[in-house]
Amino acid sequence: MENRRQTTLARTLRRAAGCSKLVVIAVLFVPPLLVFQSRPQQGTVAAPTRIVKGVEVAAKPRSRELIKIYSIIKAHRPDVSEAETWRVAEVVWEECAKRKIDPLLVLALIKIESGFQYAAVSPVGARGIMQIMPDTARSLTHSVGGNDGIRPTAFRPEALDDPLLNIRLGVYYLHGLKTQFQDLNLTLSAYNFGPAELRNRLDNNLDYSSDFAALVLDAYQRYQQAKHPAF
Repeated sequence: MENRRQTTLARTLRRAAGCSKLVVIAVLFVPPLLVFQSRPQQGTVAAPTRIVKGVEVAAKPRSRELIKIYSIIKAHRPDVSEAETWRVAEVVWEECAKRKIDPLLVLALIKIESGFQYAAVSPVGARGIMQIMPDTARSLTHSVGGNDGIRPTAFRPEALDDPLLNIRLGVYYLHGLKTQFQDLNLTLSAYNFGPAELRNRLDNNLDYSSDFAALVLDAYQRYQQAKHPAF
C-alpha cells in the first residue's frame, strides 16, 4: 500500500513537471508565431503610404523693364493676345539689349511710325511695325540673317508684316544709324529720310525738317515718365 502511494506521487510529480514545460514552451514561442502569421504572405509587399503634394509651377520671372515694355505695347494693342504681346515685348527687350539701345526709344519710334500696327504700309511702301522699306530690309537680311535664321534669297516684302522680324531688322538698322551720325536727332531724321538723303542735305547745307525726330522724342519722354503696373 505504501509503495503504491509512492508510485502515484512520483507519477503525479512527473506529469506536473511535463505540464510546466509545456507552459514555458507556449510562453516562449506562441507570441512570435502569432506575429509571424500576422505579417503579409511571402511574395506580397505592403504598398507604402505615399503623400502626394500639389506642385505649383512658378511663372518665369520678368524684369521691371520687360514688364514696362509689355505694358506700353498692350496699351496700344489690347486686341493682341497676352502670349503674342509678351513675345513682341521680349524681342524688343532682347534686341535693344544686344544693340545697347533704350527699348523705350524703339517703342516711341514704333508709336510714331505705325501706331503698333503690324501690317501697316506707308504711301511710299515702307512696311510693318517699324516701317522699313523692302529694299532696305533685303539689304539688312544679309547682315543679320545668319543670326536669326533669315535667308536673304527667300526674303519677300510681306515678311516685314511679321513684327518679330521687323523689330530685329529695325533695331539693327537704328543702331547702325546711331553709330553713323552720333546724334539722336540726326539718327531719327536719318531713319525718316534715309541716311543717304540726310547726309546729302547736311553736306550741302540744305534744310531738312526735324518734325519726325521731335515727335519721337516727345513720345520717348512720355514713356519714360509713365508709370505702369507690376505683374
